[in-house]
Amino acid sequence: MARGAINSAALVGPVAAARPKLGRPCSGPGHRFLSTLVLAHHKRAGAAAFASGAKALETVTCQTIIQLQTPEDFQLVLQANDLVAENFYSASDNPLLDAVSFNSYRVRSAGQTLGLHMGPSRSHATILALLNGLGQQQQHAAAERAVGVVNVTLMQASDSISAVASCKPGTPFAMITNMAVTPAMRRRGIAHQLMQAAIRTSILQLDYSPAFALLLAYKHYEPAVRLYEQWGFEATPWEDPLWMQDAEKGKMGRQRRIMMVKQLSGPALAASPWQHKD
Repeated sequence: MARGAINSAALVGPVAAARPKLGRPCSGPGHRFLSTLVLAHHKRAGAAAFASGAKALETVTCQTIIQLQTPEDFQLVLQANDLVAENFYSASDNPLLDAVSFNSYRVRSAGQTLGLHMGPSRSHATILALLNGLGQQQQHAAAERAVGVVNVTLMQASDSISAVASCKPGTPFAMITNMAVTPAMRRRGIAHQLMQAAIRTSILQLDYSPAFALLLAYKHYEPAVRLYEQWGFEATPWEDPLWMQDAEKGKMGRQRRIMMVKQLSGPALAASPWQHKD
């Protein structure tokens, strides 16, 4: 399987990265046009150096970034963007084309994400799972210890979303996207910690308290669907418009996504299926 293929069965909890027209952000993003020269020269500080010590690094700390306040915040958001790009970029059979298009994908995504973080509102959060190092490893920059990521965006429900989520149009909800864990650190409960942090951030740290959390998952990937069900997400009757378009044209191959919704309230913070592993 090509690196970072979006349909990789090895991906931990793949939340479909392509976002349909579910609604609009609760507030507009900030600066969208950032220097691509700066982003293009950003080099990912890999967490692979820590893989050999993974057995001694069983726990992680989830760090939430909403507004960029320090240079480290900037680096962490770029690191998170690279983790997402490596897990969700659909590779082709042309290495040269991939080298160009992957970097373009990464830069474009970083610009959009940083724009959301640089606005005055608290409507978008990047959450990273950082290794709790020991000894010399503890001295590494936080960005080098990133092994997992998930994004949360505060949005307002469109008519189609309100129909399946049983809410009024315009109701604020938390869109959870881009959950990924590096291969060396999977099956250690990190996805559960990221999901708990995403739910907590949605309820306590954004501009508005969302009525529910929403995510898209690939229907065929049962481990991810079971993970979300453990967290109280339920499948809705939403029909994937992209999949339906292909079906109507007689095309095959596009993966069908399902929409899952979890009602949010105070008790949602207490629900934590720690006995399960991702």
